Amino acid sequence: PDAVRATITSELGQPPEQIFAAFDYTPLASASIGQVHLAQLLDGTSVVVKVQHAGIEQKVRGDLSLLNSVAQLAENNSKEIAFYRPTDTIDEFKRSLLRELDFQTELNNIMVFDRNFAKDPKVKLPAAYPEFSSRRVLTMERLSGYSIANTARMKADGVDMEVFAQLFANTMMTMIFRDGFYHADPHPGNVFVLPGGQLGMLDLGKVGRVDEDTRDDFINIVTAFLTKDVAGLTDELLQMCE
Repeated sequence: PDAVRATITSELGQPPEQIFAAFDYTPLASASIGQVHLAQLLDGTSVVVKVQHAGIEQKVRGDLSLLNSVAQLAENNSKEIAFYRPTDTIDEFKRSLLRELDFQTELNNIMVFDRNFAKDPKVKLPAAYPEFSSRRVLTMERLSGYSIANTARMKADGVDMEVFAQLFANTMMTMIFRDGFYHADPHPGNVFVLPGGQLGMLDLGKVGRVDEDTRDDFINIVTAFLTKDVAGLTDELLQMCE
């Protein structure tokens, strides 16, 4: 609790009791980079506050440095391993992890997703509160639902799981092919069933982007596959592999 209070005070300029009407210091959930706390804004709105673990950035940077040394050693001493370009993999991993350590990145992602799905009543992403967020603290709307891993509750609630699966799949395809901006970590803990069978998606720190040319390539691959155009499928795959 002391570390959480210190982080919020340092990042937002005020202690939690001055920013929130209520703040639960017992974390609702905890992951590798941060933990989530239930809270209530001064106007009574229920929110969740994601707080980064103290010292996690230094630990991550140290681990990445060690990984890079091992990758470089392997690449220099094995032609077989060098073929897989491990140092390039570590560089990409580093970029991804350091982006996740900056909660402003997730804040921006949330706002993009909210704009993209503003007119879709079947999909709900949490609203963000920039005025109560920073690099190490992120305040978001609390979604009242539960994970799709809880299939027993879905059955008890009368949720048509096939229809919900189609909604989820179509939402992911819409993100990829319409927007070129998609949730890159959609495991069951981040995919929620909301009241009325609405789809909720959480933890938007990790996203993928697909440019228009690559989207066209994917569509051409699917078309070639469905029409059994082997030559066309081969050409598209070779072009993408470049």
